[in-house]
Amino acid sequence: MNRHAEVHGYLAAMLKSTEGAFAQSDTARVCELLFMTATEGLVVVDVSGKIIMQNPSMARMFGYEDSELLGRLIEDLLPDTMRAKHKAHRAAYEQKPVQRSMGSGMELKGQRKDGSVFPVKVSLNHFKVEEQRYVMALVTDITLRRLAEDELVRTNVELEDRVEHRTAELKEAQEGLKRALEKERELHALKSRFVSMASHEFRTPLSTIMGSIDLIGRYASDDEKVDKHVKRIRSKVRELTAMLNEFLSLERIEQGIVEVKPAEIDIVHQCIEQIEELRGLAKPGQSIDYDHEGTERMVTTDPQMLGHVITNLVSNAVKYSPAGTPVALRTRIHQGRLTITVTDQGVGIPAEDQQHLFDRFFRGSNVMTIQGTGLGLNIVKRYLDLLGGGITFTSEPGRTIFTVDLPQRIAGS
Repeated sequence: MNRHAEVHGYLAAMLKSTEGAFAQSDTARVCELLFMTATEGLVVVDVSGKIIMQNPSMARMFGYEDSELLGRLIEDLLPDTMRAKHKAHRAAYEQKPVQRSMGSGMELKGQRKDGSVFPVKVSLNHFKVEEQRYVMALVTDITLRRLAEDELVRTNVELEDRVEHRTAELKEAQEGLKRALEKERELHALKSRFVSMASHEFRTPLSTIMGSIDLIGRYASDDEKVDKHVKRIRSKVRELTAMLNEFLSLERIEQGIVEVKPAEIDIVHQCIEQIEELRGLAKPGQSIDYDHEGTERMVTTDPQMLGHVITNLVSNAVKYSPAGTPVALRTRIHQGRLTITVTDQGVGIPAEDQQHLFDRFFRGSNVMTIQGTGLGLNIVKRYLDLLGGGITFTSEPGRTIFTVDLPQRIAGS
């Protein structure tokens, strides 16, 4: 019996000895089918390294005809640079043969008949037939797996490069933002100093102008032409003073140095005093009417902030209403809440502008010829936030109503 038949018989005997073995007549055929139809490469070599059996998959993998490998050394299937080392490895395996994967941690390669080299994975098993040792190897072409692994490595490298690049970009952006914030702080500090300086420096000459114009008005009270110009100057000085006050108030709010200082006040007296001060702003034939509903008149809040809210709303109503129309101020205390309404018959607020009405420096598209800073209502809302209140409005051409809602007694007072 030749070696091929001996090994074939050994494999058939192994199959027959398993539990649920095939009939004797079928054993050899089943063994042959298993060996010959396996999709992986199977090869059996003797102690000298000669190939005595191989399946079709093994031959196709290495580019040989089915019987072309028989009798060749297993080293013929290795790259030239690996053949000498493999003989030494095979000799060492013969000394201590064990079932294992070949070349653990190494990159194993096979060489086809045409000389091309490709990566493989090899698993070894040994057996004896009539005291002759043989080794069977399961050989797998892992070219596709290696390509996938290389692609994965490449993708990971690209991803790491992208992450590193993106991290550098974010760091640069962070540094840029830090520089921008620092510049913003410097500009804010410069603006604060300028606003504070301008407000205080302009107050002195404005006070002087107002004092002088009062004297002129007193000495020339009988001269209608002089009196007309005196009133005009007073009006413009008040407007300029109001603008300076708005800038200074906004600056104090943004710096967070505004503190609520509650005090008990008579809301009726407060409103009457402010209306008297504001009558000088009224246009010819324009009236400022006031009415308080109910007998309860005492509230506890910040008088200065509340005064600013009332002054701004009434002065706006006067400013944006035509001559000969009334402005109505109403107050009411009910169930622990103070309600203030200011109604005018002015130009109204365009619908497209209403959502921006409380924004800084915003002015309605229909009032650009009327002087103003666009800060008044923004400051009003900020003061009301500090006082725990709120403000709403309704507007249409010829009628605008602002409604302020405040607690009768501010929290903590």
